[in-house]
Amino acid sequence: MSTTDIIEAAFQQLMVFPYSPAPEILWPGIQNEPPQEGIWLQPNVFPNEPNDIAWDDDACVDTRGFIRVLVYFRPGQGVIEPSELADALIAFFPKGSQLGPVRVRKRPWQSSVITEDSSKLFISVTIPYKGLT
Repeated sequence: MSTTDIIEAAFQQLMVFPYSPAPEILWPGIQNEPPQEGIWLQPNVFPNEPNDIAWDDDACVDTRGFIRVLVYFRPGQGVIEPSELADALIAFFPKGSQLGPVRVRKRPWQSSVITEDSSKLFISVTIPYKGLT
């Protein structure tokens, strides 16, 4: 199993996220302009250094990292709707959810609102994962 397997599983799961109205998703590495209004998501995967748990060269590795989904919105619309979307993402990736070769290792969480620039704000949702690969 590879990091690519984890990315693919996480992004496939996010593609079927049942939220209405469905937010636009700006996938990493694809040139997409954010919408002028409303809410959109920007996911990314952050693998951490694996931990070798045995001396054998081909033994299992403790694989861990996190998925970060930024819930973006424009100033002036308030934080309740974006926070509700962040809560829905947290509920959609509960502790124990399978993400390819790894699992969500504890309950995801959201950050407070962060200002990126004068035209964009976001709430970060962190989804930690771990598994023996």
